[in-house]
Amino acid sequence: MNFALYIARRYMLSKNSRNVVNIISWVALLGVVVGTTALVVVISIFNGFEDLIQSFYSYFDPEIKITLAEGKQFDPETSTFETIKNDPSVVHFCQVVEEIAHVKFEDRQYIARIKGVEDEFLDMSRLDQVMYDGDLMLNDGNFDYAVIGRGVAYHLGVAVNFVRPMHISVPKKGRGTAAMLNPFKQKHIHLAGIYAVGQQEVDDQFIIVPIDFARNLLSVNKNVTSLELQLAEGTNIKRFQKKIQKTLGDQYIVQNRYQQHEDYYRVAKSERFFIFLTLSFIVIIASFNLASSIAMLLLDKKKDINILMSMGLNRQRIAKIFLYEGWLISTIGAIIGLTLGVAICLGQIHFGWLKFPGSFAVENYPVALRLSSLTIIAVTVLTIGAFASWLPVKFLPKKFFQIGQD
Repeated sequence: MNFALYIARRYMLSKNSRNVVNIISWVALLGVVVGTTALVVVISIFNGFEDLIQSFYSYFDPEIKITLAEGKQFDPETSTFETIKNDPSVVHFCQVVEEIAHVKFEDRQYIARIKGVEDEFLDMSRLDQVMYDGDLMLNDGNFDYAVIGRGVAYHLGVAVNFVRPMHISVPKKGRGTAAMLNPFKQKHIHLAGIYAVGQQEVDDQFIIVPIDFARNLLSVNKNVTSLELQLAEGTNIKRFQKKIQKTLGDQYIVQNRYQQHEDYYRVAKSERFFIFLTLSFIVIIASFNLASSIAMLLLDKKKDINILMSMGLNRQRIAKIFLYEGWLISTIGAIIGLTLGVAICLGQIHFGWLKFPGSFAVENYPVALRLSSLTIIAVTVLTIGAFASWLPVKFLPKKFFQIGQD
């Protein structure tokens, strides 16, 4: 066994460990444990919320979305898009026409976004899993139907069992006399179902209608505002996205699900980073105790240092003893903290100890354990501990001891 590590271990596990130095060391160890546990639990909760939000978006948003870089509408019936549609990685290829519209039901009015989709959308989305009321249906062969978000239904005061239709209006194109006399084009449609994704920006905005209904309302022939793709399971989404972007060029924007809500994810990552930074200060404060305990241990073991030097140990080897002492404390604290943090997270996952007050999309606080997060936490705690151990070993011996020359 390494001699310096052996002595450091003996100092830490000494049976005569009731003096102030050892008490401070154990307090430092406890601080590292608490800080590490807090980091694991809080970061795992943030990861859980991120996964939860992603699952919400996955009910509605496609894996790949293609839009124009400049402009709004484009022709989807080109050889390039036909090649993309026939790509083996593409399971569903859906044309979409989307626009802001005025919606009226009886005496209530609301501004929403109509999303005209092909039947492919019903197969590629997961809205059937989050239907609040009614059915996920856009037509029955004779009539067109709409599926709306729960927030839209609330603002309009509409329910599935109502007989009367909703009226959707958009501004007419052109500047002719007819457009001036009657500037809005209006169509009515009955309600088939209400979905509740759990995301306000989706539930409070979108009305899903058949694409032919939307094209007729908007006076659009065959153009679309976007194309939505679902890929085969196991497809490397980033690699496929880069391939499609290279094929289409800069004229089009190809976005994955993350990029479709980039602002939200950027804010979420910033919040997680600052929370991580804040909790890291707990470990840093605990490390001050660690540095103090090593400095006091140096003072307490002055006789031992002189004996070791008389036995032929130089300053560097003696310094390693106290450096290893600090490393042992921080390493043991990190291991215990990681273990406790993981145990608490697993308990929350399996038993749901912490629950949301009131009504929410899920009953328990979401938790997601990620190896990458645990690795970052371990590296951070050990780095802080190593630096705190190095400080007193580097400076205090030269100031308080005349240990001799190497």
